[in-house]
Amino acid sequence: EGDGRNLEDLETLVWTPNHHLTDRQIDQFLVISRSVGTFARALDCSSSVKQPSLHMSAAAASRDITLFHAMDTLHKHNYNIADAISSLVPSTGPVLCRDEMEEWSASEANLFEEALEKYGKDFIDIRQDFLPWNIIEYYYMWKTTDRYVQQKRVKAVEAESKLKQVYIPN
Repeated sequence: EGDGRNLEDLETLVWTPNHHLTDRQIDQFLVISRSVGTFARALDCSSSVKQPSLHMSAAAASRDITLFHAMDTLHKHNYNIADAISSLVPSTGPVLCRDEMEEWSASEANLFEEALEKYGKDFIDIRQDFLPWNIIEYYYMWKTTDRYVQQKRVKAVEAESKLKQVYIPN
């Protein structure tokens, strides 16, 4: 018993396993897209300031956003690799994909960490008082960074030292 809605209007197909490409061809396309992403970052002045080395640019190009864009591009070009590659490198230059981690400035990232320290994971309060834009996506990406791991270690050491300072009388 349906509700009268057209399912095609509710869903957007972003990938299909029913295509002619082999896993190897897809992997090769992803290597090309990461290379294009690295090259795009090398050409982009704002990226080269944030990621001054080729190593850092390559690491940024290997992030999920580059791969998501590559898979989306392949799907939009009906799994035609030549057409998809052409769209990754149009006449205006290579396509640069950025995620939330790359869009935020250092001061915005510090503000986010201060807000997280003050409010915990109360994103509604953080959004109202500190950062009005998309903090949820940033939060989950931030949790994959070395800064997050370092903060977790510092907090664990602090918690352990507090436990050692507890005095229990006889």
